[in-house]
Amino acid sequence: MALLMAFRRWWAILFVAILSLPTLSLLLPEMPGPIRNVLAPEARWWEHASERLDPYINNSFGFRGPVLAAHRRYLRFIGSAPGTRVLYGTDGSLFLRDDNAMEQSIGQLVRPQAVERLAILARELKEKMTAIGGTFVLTLAPNAHTARFEMLPDYIRQQRQARSEYDLVAARMKRDGITFVDLRPFLAEAATQGPIYYRYDTHWNARAALAAFNAVMAAAGQPQLAIPESEAFGATQIRTSGDLLTVAGITSREPPDSEYVWKPPLAGPHDTTPLTGIVTAPPPEKDDYGFDAFATGHAGPRIMVVGDSFTQSYWHNPLVYRASAAVWIHHAACEFDRGIIDRFKPDILIYAPTERFLTCKNWSRTPLPAGG
Repeated sequence: MALLMAFRRWWAILFVAILSLPTLSLLLPEMPGPIRNVLAPEARWWEHASERLDPYINNSFGFRGPVLAAHRRYLRFIGSAPGTRVLYGTDGSLFLRDDNAMEQSIGQLVRPQAVERLAILARELKEKMTAIGGTFVLTLAPNAHTARFEMLPDYIRQQRQARSEYDLVAARMKRDGITFVDLRPFLAEAATQGPIYYRYDTHWNARAALAAFNAVMAAAGQPQLAIPESEAFGATQIRTSGDLLTVAGITSREPPDSEYVWKPPLAGPHDTTPLTGIVTAPPPEKDDYGFDAFATGHAGPRIMVVGDSFTQSYWHNPLVYRASAAVWIHHAACEFDRGIIDRFKPDILIYAPTERFLTCKNWSRTPLPAGG
C-alpha cells in the first residue's frame, strides 16, 4: 500500500514547496527591509545558542524585508507603542524609522524607477522654464540620517552601500543637463560651525535652511542673493519640542535642542502684499499645507518654490528678503498645479522635496515611457 494516497501526494508537494519558500529566498537578491541590528553570530555561538545565535537568526530569515514591513504596518494599524518608530543615535538624538528613510540614506533602498520619474519631471519643468526665459533648479533636502550619518549606531553605519538614491539622482541630473544642487557638501561644511539638524525632530534647523538657500541661489546664477549667516541670526534659544519626541511618546529629553533665531530685518515684520489668482486651489494632499503667494515691493527676482515642510517656513524670511515676489506650494508628490508657473511666471523655479519624498506617486501627468 502506498505511503500516501494518490490525491494526497499533490498536497504533500504543495506543502513542501510552501515550506521551502523561506529557504529559497535566502538564495535570491535581498529585498529592501528594516535595518539589521545583528550582522553575524557571536563567537562560539554553539554555546548558549539561544542567546548567541537567535538574534542573528531573527535578522536573517527568509523574505525578511516584506515580512517585517508588513509587521510594522500591522503595529501601526493596531496603535502599538510609538517608541518602535524612532531610533536612538550615538549622541542620544532621535532618528525616524518611518518612510524607509534609514534604508534610503544608507543605500539599502534604491529605486531606479523613482529616479527615472523624478528625471522626467525635472526635464519637463526645465523645458517649461526655458520657454518663459527662466531658470530651473532641483535640489533635495537630505534626510537627517544622511546629513548626520556619523551619529547613527555603528551596526547601521556598517551596512552603508556604495551608492544611495541621492547619488543616483545627482548622477542622473548631471547626465540630463539639469541644474541640481547636491546639498550634502554644503551642509557638511555648515556642520563644522554648529548644529544643522535638530536632535529630536526630523527637520533641519534655520542654519541648514539658510546654507541650502544660499547654495540654490548660487546655482540659479544669483550668488549676490546669498545671505551671510552673521546677518541672519541673533542669539539662540532653547527648543523643547520636536516631532520625534511626539512619535516616541517622550515628553522631553536632555540636552534640549537649540533654535537659531532670525534677527531684524530678516525676522520682519514684513510688509508684503498677497498675490491673488496665482494659486487657485490647495495641493492634492491629504494634509493641506496651504501656500504662500506675495509681492515684497522691492527689487529682486520672482521666485517659486515647490517643496515641503523643509522649505515652507524655513525659507520664508530669505524669500521675503531677496525676492520681488514669491510663491511657495507643496510638491504633492509631483502632482502640484503646474498652471501656477504660467500664472506667476517666475524667474527662478526651485523643485525641492525632502530626500525621503523624492519619488512621484501619481503619474497621471508624468507617465513613465513605455516599458519603464
